This record gives sequence, C-alpha cells and structure tokens, in this order.
Amino acid sequence: MALRSDELHYDLKHLTGMLTTREAAEQLRMSYWHFMHLVESGRIPGVRIVDRWLFSPTDLDDYRRRKYGELEDMARFALESPAVELTEKQEHICHLLLAGQRPSDIARELQQSRQAVHSQIALMREKIARHQLSAPSAAPNPQDAPR
Repeated sequence: MALRSDELHYDLKHLTGMLTTREAAEQLRMSYWHFMHLVESGRIPGVRIVDRWLFSPTDLDDYRRRKYGELEDMARFALESPAVELTEKQEHICHLLLAGQRPSDIARELQQSRQAVHSQIALMREKIARHQLSAPSAAPNPQDAPR
C-alpha cells in the first residue's frame, strides 16, 4: 500500500525521539551485541521497521529501573538511615548507584573487581536487614487498624 507523504508524516510522528540500536545500547551502557541479545529475547521492547530497530527512551528507563531499581532503593535507604552505619567505601558505592552507575562501572571506577563491589553491596543489604529488624516499625500495620 502506498502512502501519501502527509499520511506517512502522520504515521511516523510518534517515532520522533526514538533511539537507534547503537544509541539505545550506549544509553544503557552496554555493548551493541549484549543489547541486541536482550532485545531479541524480549527483555527490552522496541519497534522493528524493515531492517532497523527503534527504541523509546521511556522503555529503556523502565528496563533500567526494573534491572537496577532495587539497588538504587537500597542505596537511598542506606544513605538516609545513619543507623545502618555504612563504611566510607559503602557510602561512596551508594552515591554511585544513585547516579545511575551499574556495579561493573563502579568496580572499574574504584579499580576493584566486580566481586568486591558485589560483596560490599551484600554487606550493605545485611546491615539494612539488621537495622530493619531492630528498628520498631514506624508504619502502622493495616491489620491493626480499628474497624
């Protein structure tokens, strides 16, 4: 079916702001090949037009949030709770996580192995869990509310 140019413009208007495969991979700071593996396995949504893929920045943010959101939430909680008693290195890792860096990026920046960074993250999780067990619940339990 042939489209007139004004019809084509209308149909493609929603594609404004979409990213190419390479741009999307760069935004998520991963290799082109790893990114395409995630796309082809259905973990990152995209629009295929002829032989090209296009990606919404919103979908990429959603993927990043699903993948790294738990780490960012943990880092935020740890920094906001002095009772967790983070070491200087753990505090630095938390700030980097909140800046959107992945553990592998943090390892490179700190010139440490990824295993060392993941060990620090595991220690922070343990500290948070201990803190949450020892701290009285600030939020009332919905089941305790009067009826």
